[in-house]
Amino acid sequence: MPPTGRSSRRREWMEERGGRALALLFVFTSFLHFFGARVADPDLWQHVRYGRLICEEGTFPRTDDVSYTAAGAPLVNHEWLSQCALARAWNAGGARLLVALKLLVGALAIAALWDTAGTIEAELLAGARIPPLVIAVGLVLTMAVMAPGMMFRPQLATILLLAVQGALLARADLRLRRSAGAAPRVGWELAVQPLLLLAWVNSHGGFLVGLFQVGCWAGAVLLRRIFPEPSWSGDERPTRAEAGIAAAATAACAAVTLVNPDGPGLLAFLLRTLGLHGEISEWEPVEILSSHFLRFKLLAAASAVALGFLWRARRSTPAARVVADWRTPLLVIAALASFRHQRHTVLFAVLASPLVVATAEWLRIRAGLWAPSTVPRRPVALAVAGGLLAISLWQLGGWVRTLARDGVAIRYARIDFPVDAMAFLRHAGISGNVAVPFEWGSYAIWHLPPGSKVFIDGRFETVYPDDVIRDYFAFRQGTPGWERLLDAWPTDAVVVRRSTGVQSRLFQRPDFEYVYSDPASLVFVRRSEKMAPVLARLRESDRMAFEPPEATFP
Repeated sequence: MPPTGRSSRRREWMEERGGRALALLFVFTSFLHFFGARVADPDLWQHVRYGRLICEEGTFPRTDDVSYTAAGAPLVNHEWLSQCALARAWNAGGARLLVALKLLVGALAIAALWDTAGTIEAELLAGARIPPLVIAVGLVLTMAVMAPGMMFRPQLATILLLAVQGALLARADLRLRRSAGAAPRVGWELAVQPLLLLAWVNSHGGFLVGLFQVGCWAGAVLLRRIFPEPSWSGDERPTRAEAGIAAAATAACAAVTLVNPDGPGLLAFLLRTLGLHGEISEWEPVEILSSHFLRFKLLAAASAVALGFLWRARRSTPAARVVADWRTPLLVIAALASFRHQRHTVLFAVLASPLVVATAEWLRIRAGLWAPSTVPRRPVALAVAGGLLAISLWQLGGWVRTLARDGVAIRYARIDFPVDAMAFLRHAGISGNVAVPFEWGSYAIWHLPPGSKVFIDGRFETVYPDDVIRDYFAFRQGTPGWERLLDAWPTDAVVVRRSTGVQSRLFQRPDFEYVYSDPASLVFVRRSEKMAPVLARLRESDRMAFEPPEATFP
């Protein structure tokens, strides 16, 4: 018997509720899977340390005090607000609160992206709403691309603020198109932009992306005023006052970026140092013809397709140009930056995903109108729903197992950090000038014996002169001049990664003595008058008589 009208409506209602519940479950479990990792970032120790100095002791370090290669050198700290947040969270609730802070940032960012996608869809199809499962799949792809950047680090501020700024600018665009009348069609979405940039410039250097995003939007508004589409009605063209307000808001955003501890010097510093990260893995380029970063490449290809369809449809769908005009230069530059530097792939996902999700749904609806046979049949929809449910349960089970095994502690692999080497140095009383790999510098500064200083650490170009950086990488790679780290600087001890092979050169140095090794690292001490008592004590004692510490933060 065919279903009656009432039973049909009830089934549709249940399917709609079930689809919404499945979408929320899929997003939630994927959120835990991709964002729930509790792994320490290599610079977390340094961020918490500076946050404590600023928030608790009321001192703002302006010079270096933890290295023997840049002692007293000017320090540029453009992440102090994020560091205070990390330090406050750690002091108030330890690992639990740090994990909660990271998850909160991720949840707010995803909510902002969801809102942006809905706003774009409202522009393209008045009154339309993206089905929950469609937006869920898009957001999960976004989280997969964002996952490498969701660490305990100040970059979290840029991820959140970039998503929020995009949501506000999308709403400002919608207001310009939907509200008619003589008064300027601008609202609070623009008024808060300078406040966002003020917090941003003191939280992370990624504020430059936010400044570029609001500049692209304001430039597009101005171009709409000068070169409107022939199909636009009078209300769809921005007025002179509205274009002026958009330009003024952008100018205010640029002005507030000067309100930071380094003033105009911060912008000059960031522009000067953009090309100084080539030796750091996350600043390396994305290889186009490889399987690495496949999810990012798929998102970039989908973005290109979405923009192409929008520009092609700008005459038949007036809103298509409004959606695409300011996002085109934004996404093109973001994609180029991401292919040049891997770490920017996270920000590209934040910028691109709402557009891809909304445009995909817009195209799906249009395809259904042109060719109804392309609409998925009920068995296909049920199979997709079953697959998403299975994935959700698998992700949830994995996260629960990890939580039961490790708790909420922030952990790191012993092979990735000098956990036992630092414990040995404290046990043996080996202090002084210690050269460690820069990615271990933050950990070493926290764990070395009192009075110790490092050669270099993750602060990198914010404090270390070019010759220090050059000497470090020459030593690490064994290129000409590698001995300068040992001969030109007062290095008392060296801790090296076993995996780099540096130790083979140190074994050939008669002025350095091998004293310790573990699966992650080796330790060498200089044979000098200063270190002679330490070496003599080591020869007479049990070097391994120390308790290996837990590999948990701090």
